[in-house]
Amino acid sequence: MSLAKDFIKVLCCPKRLCRGDLLLKSENDREFLICNICQTNYPIEQGIPILFPNTEYSPDLFKRHWDLKENAESYAAKYNSYLKKQGTPWGLYTHFSELLAIDKLISAVNFDLSGKTIMDFGCGNCRFLTHCEKAKIKIGVDTSLNLLLDAKKRNPSYWLVCGQLEDLPFKDAMADFSCSIRVYQHIRSPLEAFSEMVRVTKPSGYVSLEIYNKLNLKEIYKRIRMTKWLDKIWSWGLDYDCYYSYREIKKWCEVNFIKPLKFVGSGWGFYFYLLEPLRFRGHAPNFFQKLIYNSFFALEKLVSHWPLISVTMEKISFIGRLQEKAKSQNLWQKTNKTLKRKTQAKKIKNWQKIFENRNYCLVGDDGQHLKLTIDWLKKAQDATSDGGVSRGFSLIKEAKSNILGWQPSYPETTGYIIPTFIIAAKILNDSDLIRRAKLMADWEISLMDPEGWVQSGNLSQLAKPEIFDTGAVIRGLLAIYQQTKDEKYLKQAIKAGEWILSQNPGQESKSYYVYALAPLARLGTEFSRPDFVALVKNFADYVLSQQEENGWINQADFKSDSDVLLHPLAYAINGLWEIGTILKEEKYLEAARKSLDQVIGQMSKEGKIVGRLDKNWQPTVDWACLTGIAQIAETCCKIYEASDEIKYLNSAKLAKEYLKSCQNNFDNRFGGLGAVWGSWPINVGYCPNQALNWAAKYFADLLIYFIKNKKNA
Repeated sequence: MSLAKDFIKVLCCPKRLCRGDLLLKSENDREFLICNICQTNYPIEQGIPILFPNTEYSPDLFKRHWDLKENAESYAAKYNSYLKKQGTPWGLYTHFSELLAIDKLISAVNFDLSGKTIMDFGCGNCRFLTHCEKAKIKIGVDTSLNLLLDAKKRNPSYWLVCGQLEDLPFKDAMADFSCSIRVYQHIRSPLEAFSEMVRVTKPSGYVSLEIYNKLNLKEIYKRIRMTKWLDKIWSWGLDYDCYYSYREIKKWCEVNFIKPLKFVGSGWGFYFYLLEPLRFRGHAPNFFQKLIYNSFFALEKLVSHWPLISVTMEKISFIGRLQEKAKSQNLWQKTNKTLKRKTQAKKIKNWQKIFENRNYCLVGDDGQHLKLTIDWLKKAQDATSDGGVSRGFSLIKEAKSNILGWQPSYPETTGYIIPTFIIAAKILNDSDLIRRAKLMADWEISLMDPEGWVQSGNLSQLAKPEIFDTGAVIRGLLAIYQQTKDEKYLKQAIKAGEWILSQNPGQESKSYYVYALAPLARLGTEFSRPDFVALVKNFADYVLSQQEENGWINQADFKSDSDVLLHPLAYAINGLWEIGTILKEEKYLEAARKSLDQVIGQMSKEGKIVGRLDKNWQPTVDWACLTGIAQIAETCCKIYEASDEIKYLNSAKLAKEYLKSCQNNFDNRFGGLGAVWGSWPINVGYCPNQALNWAAKYFADLLIYFIKNKKNA
């Protein structure tokens, strides 16, 4: 039974440090999957891939309670009978009660499963997938191969995988709806399992759980039953059985940036601790059992969504999603949040004084700072469940950050971090950076719209197309294509370029968009796309029309017309220089130099450039934008290489040393060593109290230049 090509496309190596694409191979009349990176072979049993990481270290993997053949056969027979509306009254009540809870949640968020891809984690014999008739693609994961084989016989169209929830062998952002029903009590690492669920679900999709509730008297009953002395007399049946409450669910959600939308309860629990000791199920007449269960099921339908009842029933179910507007807060919530932020701000202000007075003392050489910067970016990537890089770290908890201070992944900046990691891998002799760059690129592809565009902003924002962010991702795709020669990256880069072409960016666009269009110049010249080149030239000419005699570029700020933030201005200057270099057009090179000369003319002897400049190139603030300084210094390096004019090299050196004194060299808290802040001082100006991934990226690029060209350092 060969696997469908579309099925194989969504699979990946289950090893977290690999996650390579899987290829279908055949040998001695047996098919298997092989990872194209680590070359691990994974067996296929009757159309079901068996994808566990490092099985040689887990000799007891298939000896757990629900994996044993006799137990699996018993479960399969029981659940199959429920699907036919047969079985004991207790079993049928439990079955329909659990499915009703999920149906209520789906209905509450007005989600239509028609034509969607759904995933059931811990699917057993796939009773939930069978229940969802409207879904287009149905994927089930379970550790029990025997249960999956039974389900495969019943419905061969299901895509079933034998694997574990903590290490899902699927690519990022592929499911529209993911759920797990009554499984988490068996998992020793529930947060990891939940993070994996979030990773494989589209940002616009929904995740749902149904778990045994710790805030129910059955929890006390279970603990008594599992005591050693009573377990010998009346066995609970499981060595490990852990219940959770809505509080744990909310914590898992906050770590993973999921917004809980609805809670619903199911079951009452007292059937166990009141009726079970009386052997109700074994002795009461069948009709009387039905009457009891049906009565309480009718009551459950009416009240299971009520706030207090929903979180105290035997099982608690929830639904949430990543891309959802935050709920409006009442007066108490707003007041409480404001007080907490003030308390945090006071603590940070005290820490900041110590930090700024000691940080400069720990400045090291360029290699040390590059290692710190790249390690921080690694930490930012690991801070999210997906392959992207966290937008940054917030010293003060705010809407973008989770309880740990990290923010959601950012498609735009992750895109242009990819080439930085590839280059740094050679300098630092760190092959792990190539793996990480590939994870980023694969994540970007999984998020891109079929038309080719990338969403604006961080991943938790409602998706809308954005030219600038799409152009940034093209940079990354081209870099990883050059590294791997995998055509899928080039194909996606061209598709993204074609979408930008269809948008025909012109006078309604900001001047700094020229930086996003520069990769199209590369696509056009290297892959015979004159239409891309024509678009880039037209836009670059438009930017030139926005440049004043003194080098000032209009429409180069995110919002203002009277002054400009150094960061987007640096985008505009760098974009013009890059396009001029690729297309060998002197007018773009000269325009970039004209503006750059004015900017470095404002650099202090320490290497500081203020964060905002007016149309006469005069400072309008006294704080520094660290991202913009790194970008300007990097452009100085490029112009020095082309012109050999020492003023550009000297300016880049000054900026580099200034940034080294501002980078976090001092304290492993608050995002960790290597963080580069939005502004200096930390608590003012551009993105106050935040360490940004793009600030670290551009600083790393600057350090890389000087390390590669030691004679200039």
